[in-house]
Formats: sequence, structure tokens, C-alpha cells
Amino acid sequence: MRNPSSNGHARQVWTIAAVFAALILVLPIGFTTAYLTDTKTAADTSGGTGRWCSVPTPEKQPNVYRLKDFPTHQWSGSGTSSMIIVPVVRNGEFGPGGGDGRLGVRAWACQSSSLTTSSSIKITSWRNASSNQGTMNWLNRVGGDGFASHRLSLTSDFGAQLAKLHREGSTNLLGAGLILNDRQRYTWLMSSGRDRSSTSASPTCLTNLCTLNIDPYPTFSAGFQADTAGTREAKNSVEYLASSYWKDAGTWTGGVVTRPTEQPVNLTAYSGSPKPPFANGTGPASTDGRQVEWVVMEWWGSTAPTDDMVLEVFVR
Repeated sequence: MRNPSSNGHARQVWTIAAVFAALILVLPIGFTTAYLTDTKTAADTSGGTGRWCSVPTPEKQPNVYRLKDFPTHQWSGSGTSSMIIVPVVRNGEFGPGGGDGRLGVRAWACQSSSLTTSSSIKITSWRNASSNQGTMNWLNRVGGDGFASHRLSLTSDFGAQLAKLHREGSTNLLGAGLILNDRQRYTWLMSSGRDRSSTSASPTCLTNLCTLNIDPYPTFSAGFQADTAGTREAKNSVEYLASSYWKDAGTWTGGVVTRPTEQPVNLTAYSGSPKPPFANGTGPASTDGRQVEWVVMEWWGSTAPTDDMVLEVFVR
């Protein structure tokens, strides 16, 4: 007859062995740190043994956009880039609500291998125009029927207007610059001198005749923050909050000889019509900038982004 205490000891040994085997299945080889972009993807980072770096994933959250998935477009006379244009409203899709409604973008990354100076990123946002806006033509939706899943065509009517403003401004003689009423449509997110070391930079404007410089834009290295060793907590995102020089229904905040005042872009609850899914030629039409903002996200360069480089568009 076996000793009961021996049976208990044997069960403990087998339990420990089973737990250890399970850990081997879920941890990366060598017990290195890792990031997860979905339930099937994991790769090493430099964070140190035992720490996991994670990023949100478009497969789970529709307001998250993977740079690698942006369609590439050939621009006449100015090379190629990858870009999407999405409509952003305060209806719960871009955050749980309960905050002040501030529009923003978080840039997420884990690995540092693609965070080089050979590729760049630029993010701007725009109000609808009150006239001569053009038709809204839509690409195929991605991941659902909501606002976050819609992509505006870059090559026709309203989408082409926004793409041109984003890339060239009203004039591109000295880089992309905005003049006159175009300045009252512009919201800066990751542009006009912003990067991870200066997330609140704003374009200079001293008089009513100023030209707003919507360049420069950061490189991957300057715009993103990879997970690094030295701290137990993974710190791998950078937050950029939307600002503008217009207020209320698009009123310019500057005077003839006085500089404009920077304003936070806080969205109100969306009550416009129509709502998704949109047919081509239709879309959200509010022009006050407080209900609808069009976020333009673009990257280009010789170093392609890795899977873990994503942008989270949110309404705080």
C-alpha cells in the first residue's frame, strides 16, 4: 500500500511539470521579452527578460491603423507614399467617451529596427469646407461599417482636395504652407514641427497675412517610441493632441496684426446625417469642425514599417 504523503508529493511534482510545460508553449524561446500585435504574432524586443511590450491591433480595435496596411499611391511628379483618410467623430468608436472630446493620435511601436531616419510620417486633420467641397468618394470599408472603417478616396473630389492640402498646402513654394481660409480648416497632430520630443509644437503665425507651415514632419525615429531597456514598465507610445487656430464654427482667432490663439480641438457628440455605411457621393457634412474631423495619415521612405507600428486615432 502506497503512502498518502508520497501520493501528494507525486501530484505536486506532476502539477509543477504541467505548469512549466504550459509556460514553454506561451513564452517565446529563451524567455525573451516580446510584443503581441494579435493572438498569433510575437517577436523579440530589447526590453529585457520577462517583460512584454504590446500594441493595440486593428483586428480588435477599429480605430487602430497599421502603417504597413496603408495603400501606396503614386503622386504625379513627387514619388510614392502610403496614405489613408478617415472621418473621425465623437460617437464612441474612437474611445469610450466621458472625457473632454479632444482629438488625438497615439503612435505605438515595440521594435526599434524600423525606427530609422530613412522614412517619415505626417498626420494632419481638416474640417469640411462650407462650399466647393466636392463629392465624397469612398474606398472599400475595412473591418466593419462604422466611421473608423471608412477610407476616403485620395484621387477624386473631396479626398483629392484633402490629400493635396496635406501634402502641398495652399502653396508649396517653400514647403507645404497654408494661406487665407485654408488656415481655418487645418488641425495639426503630427506635423508643423511636432515629434516625440516636442509633442505640443505649433506653426508660427504673427499677423493675419501669415502662411502656416504644415511641415516639417518627423522621421520614424523621431515620431515613434520603441520599447527600451532600463525600466520595468514598457513605455512604447507617444500621444499627440489636436490643436488649431480656429474656434467655434471655424472662426479665425487672429487679428490683422495680432497672432492667432492656439485652440484645443474638442469634438462634440456627432448628430450629423447620413451615418455609415456611406454610399459613394455621400458622407458626414458638418462644417463646424467640432462634429467631424478628417484625419490624414501618410508615411513614405526606404524603410518599411514593421507590424507593431500602429496609429491609434482617439477622441479623449
